[in-house]
Amino acid sequence: IPLPRPLSGMSFRGRGRGIGRGGGRRDYDEGPPESVVKIGKLMNLCEGDLVLRADNDMVPYFNAPIYLDNKQQIGKIDEIFGPMNEYLMSVKLLPNMTADSFKRKQPFYINPMKLLPMSRFLPKPPAPKGPKVKRIGGTGGGSYRGRGGGRGVGRGRGSGRGRGRGRGGGGFSRGRR
Repeated sequence: IPLPRPLSGMSFRGRGRGIGRGGGRRDYDEGPPESVVKIGKLMNLCEGDLVLRADNDMVPYFNAPIYLDNKQQIGKIDEIFGPMNEYLMSVKLLPNMTADSFKRKQPFYINPMKLLPMSRFLPKPPAPKGPKVKRIGGTGGGSYRGRGGGRGVGRGRGSGRGRGRGRGGGGFSRGRR
């Protein structure tokens, strides 16, 4: 039985990209975490947001929830800025919170699962130099043609760039025709 033709611009292969394939709700409330670690202290208030100075040597995810010591969520990480060794972050407060209700140098906390090591953001050290392997024929894989191989007919098995059927091996075999 033939399948009905899809409408123009739609295909059957592209359907079903729901929750199982990275879709779903982004602002899913995970509830309070089992444990929290100190992330930083309040430095300043700015346009209704909190500016925290990091006390942790790990870097938080963007939009990671920020908590008080009693695991009550107060907001989410909005931006991370400043030098790598003493970075700052802004916290966008929840609608029922006001920035004036917090004191300077008050500590704030984060779920440890929402932290990344600082090494992820630093340049990788150079790889140790091993013994040099001598290649014959330059970068072309040892052929006399030099870099990248030749052009046209004679490129091994396959289709031969549109020049006839090549030498086979380029798809399903239906016998000799």
